[in-house]
Amino acid sequence: MWTRAVPAGFREDLHTVHVLDLEGGFGTVWERRFSQSARRGVRRAERSDVDVEVDRAGRLVPEFYQLFEQSIVRWAARQHEPLALARWRRKRAFPRERLETVAERLGPSCTIWMARCAGEPAAAIVVVRHGLHAKYWHGAMNRDLAHPVRANNLLHRLAIEDACAAGCRWYDLGGSRQGASLAVFKEALGAEPLRSPRYYRERLPVSVVDRSVRTALKRVIRFQEG
Repeated sequence: MWTRAVPAGFREDLHTVHVLDLEGGFGTVWERRFSQSARRGVRRAERSDVDVEVDRAGRLVPEFYQLFEQSIVRWAARQHEPLALARWRRKRAFPRERLETVAERLGPSCTIWMARCAGEPAAAIVVVRHGLHAKYWHGAMNRDLAHPVRANNLLHRLAIEDACAAGCRWYDLGGSRQGASLAVFKEALGAEPLRSPRYYRERLPVSVVDRSVRTALKRVIRFQEG
């Protein structure tokens, strides 16, 4: 439908998002849409020394952003990206001030879920809500603490249950590259990949040149998509 409506001169940017259908409530989502491995991960977290704190007033923004900065170091190493470049890129795309502003403006519709292992911040997610939609906006973790106990499984389980209780119809887990580990994680929670194309128009071929430069740079630094 959208393709037919796009005016001449616009370019298409292919994009895929993962969305979880909440119809039937949390009981249905848990039993019929969560995979067995996802449920097993949740139970593992519940048996471990994991405590979850919920913030709907922006109080946990500083701790979340500290975890986010730790995550940048891990992402940079995984993608063979210079750390300085990774920090510049990630913080430019998601500055702390933006999270502070959203938390302040949305109030209880912006929730930070923080998992702690033995009192230490291990993983956190930010979920925003409007009408029938809940959206997982950002996440961060200390992998050494979070991964062994499957803290992220528990955080999303609680956030999804919360969205169901609030009357939401969909839980949007955002975009991810097909086949990537993040996409696999989202699909284990029952989310389905949906094509969500974006369209843009430029007077000059800036995007084409930019992509060419970035592709060449990635080859030089052996950058790997996460």
